[in-house]
Amino acid sequence: MTITNGNGKSAGIAVVLAGVDFSTLSIEAFAVAQDVAAKAGGELHLVHVLPLPAADSFVASRATRELRYAEMASEVQNRLQQLVAHAPAGIKRISLHVRVGSADAEIAQLASDIGADLIVVGTQGLTGIARMVLGSVSESLVRRAPCPVLAYRSKAAPAWPQIEPPCPDCLATQRETQRRQLWCERHAQHHPRAHTYSEFPPSFGIGSMTFR
Repeated sequence: MTITNGNGKSAGIAVVLAGVDFSTLSIEAFAVAQDVAAKAGGELHLVHVLPLPAADSFVASRATRELRYAEMASEVQNRLQQLVAHAPAGIKRISLHVRVGSADAEIAQLASDIGADLIVVGTQGLTGIARMVLGSVSESLVRRAPCPVLAYRSKAAPAWPQIEPPCPDCLATQRETQRRQLWCERHAQHHPRAHTYSEFPPSFGIGSMTFR
């Protein structure tokens, strides 16, 4: 996601916050956040949220709980540092955060605290019972965060059954023409899903067409 102004810099995105739980999906989402922050020449903030103590941990002494969380936070800080060790040039500031609590609430609060312009998190697209039990941090943030949220979903994730696979001939046409043309010869005449297609400026493409 990149919105650029006339100088080639991203417009309106100066502070990017990425939530990471160290899953493969969140690492991919973090890479997107790095790219946006670098192109914007802005700040990149990375946060991991530790869960609240389990109920049985309350029988432990306060000192024991604090020591346990201090050790966990130190380990997380080291892992976050490894993630940003090879951050791309162009990012003017990188900050690492470790918080304790509910992931969606803590990420939203941090976004408010630092004046984030964009939050980037991964989404697994949970449905049914899994969604009811595990919830969805990305969905909660989309609904409640104080700034725009980019919910990253891997292209390798299973496709929604209602989405038909792309036409192989159209994909080949896009590759062969370096995306100057989007449709194969057959679909340029009759697309399976009726819609109006046009390009701007008109001189770039073929004007306006209606597929029926």
